[in-house]
Amino acid sequence: MKKNVSNQTMDAALQTFLGDLPSKEMAKSEPQPAETQEQASEAVQQGMAMVNEPMPEQTDEAPQVARRISGKQRRASLEEYKETFLPVPSIEDRKPVFLSRNTRDALDRIVRMFGERKMSVSGLVENIARQHLATYGEDIEAWRKL
Repeated sequence: MKKNVSNQTMDAALQTFLGDLPSKEMAKSEPQPAETQEQASEAVQQGMAMVNEPMPEQTDEAPQVARRISGKQRRASLEEYKETFLPVPSIEDRKPVFLSRNTRDALDRIVRMFGERKMSVSGLVENIARQHLATYGEDIEAWRKL
């Protein structure tokens, strides 16, 4: 089945991919320390036993405020993204890789907007894969030995 994707949908996917969402949507919960995670899991287990009892409201905590990202921070983030994923790589002994049409179109759009003249989707995928292997290579090797 062919699926037509509008430019607005593609723009939204690109914004999501690049982390270029409005500040309201960017608000994320902060990771909890191990102790509070354990306390939360105990509370959930206790809550299962007390399903009919009302939960007291907690007013001690201040509401989370969504932080805005300045234009300067966005430009710095874009420069970091370009340095990490958009240099033209040297690829020897090429092999084909298959992507869905939507993924290919989104990556092609990124390359056209932010990449240099000789940059390609293949180069972007190569850079993404290299970054992934650099980040998780040791973990993957350790998991292989489990």
